[in-house]
Amino acid sequence: MKLLNKYKTLLINYIISYKNTLFSKVMMAFIVVHTSEDILLMSIGRFAPLPLFAMYGLGLLISWLIMGCIVERLLGKLNKK
Repeated sequence: MKLLNKYKTLLINYIISYKNTLFSKVMMAFIVVHTSEDILLMSIGRFAPLPLFAMYGLGLLISWLIMGCIVERLLGKLNKK
């Protein structure tokens, strides 16, 4: 019975930790950035049709730039503390 309660407690703590990670500010930022990148790329594809490789490269470039800005902003806040 003790072992069952121990595993139950561990499972509950794991689920709570996972939920907190899923709904953290960082995760929400990644979701917003990814969604905005998709919308931007779909808009570019609609008004300026490009070959698949060009769109793929453009998507990687935009993602790299935006994620770089986010990481720089997060690291800047961490270094100030």
